[in-house]
Amino acid sequence: MSTPSSWPLPPSSIRYLVPKPMIQILQQDILSSGMYPLAYGYYENAKGHAIHREQHDDHLMMFCVEGKGYIKSPHWQGTLQKNQIVFIPQSVNHEYMADNKHPWSIYWVHLSGHLFQHFMDIIAYKPDNIRFNVPNPSLVESEFQQLLETRYSSYKSSSFVLAANILKKILSLLANQLPKTPIKGEKDFNKQHLDLYLQENICNLLTLEQMADFVGLSKFYFAKKFQQVAGISPIKYFLEKKIQYACYRLDSTDENIKDVAKHLGYDDPYYFSRLFKNVMGLSPKQYRLSRHGH
Repeated sequence: MSTPSSWPLPPSSIRYLVPKPMIQILQQDILSSGMYPLAYGYYENAKGHAIHREQHDDHLMMFCVEGKGYIKSPHWQGTLQKNQIVFIPQSVNHEYMADNKHPWSIYWVHLSGHLFQHFMDIIAYKPDNIRFNVPNPSLVESEFQQLLETRYSSYKSSSFVLAANILKKILSLLANQLPKTPIKGEKDFNKQHLDLYLQENICNLLTLEQMADFVGLSKFYFAKKFQQVAGISPIKYFLEKKIQYACYRLDSTDENIKDVAKHLGYDDPYYFSRLFKNVMGLSPKQYRLSRHGH
């Protein structure tokens, strides 16, 4: 693991290193092996905080909630300030320092696991694009605070597995919040316009060709580029939107399942029920009777 900075820790700040025996457990547990923390903390008003790493053995993310600082990596350098987050992958040498006049307050995590790269692909991370604005910083900060709270838990594996899953939730929130980089190709790919088109056709059955025609791309190029941006195929993406709408109708109306299916373009209610269960893990009837539907 990359050694956290030796910045003198005031009472209002936190630095926590996950014990090595617990890291070994996290690496092997199916619930945590995809992504797990190695060290994490919070530095408040961190004047004098600075580091230079030629060797970087893990992934690092830093979320600034006050002040600002400066970061430099081989392909990017710039300022990290309030409501921004930065990601520095393994093996990328870097240096950073807090601003002298307005030093940053940051949450930080050293982490490992193969899912990190997957999340970076979703948010369109590139070596020359390592800093992102966070649209809903209070929500993200509350999850970082929950992560810090886990250090008070007893010394048992379940507490550290919980920390790993809070970390995954943080990355999931960011993947959902951060705007994706537009695709460049035969023409600009505007996902927001496509979302409006899909919403307008939520009661129809669209083909891949129809979606590709709408954005003016070949279906093969469109499918490939959509997968890169959304992390999911366009057909599956549209299906999930339709099922979300089905959930809304099951929650808010007394329509029978056959009519809900018909409203969404499915003449066969049994086929619709299979699709619904594949997405939700429950049949439409089970969903309506469960707490999810009330």
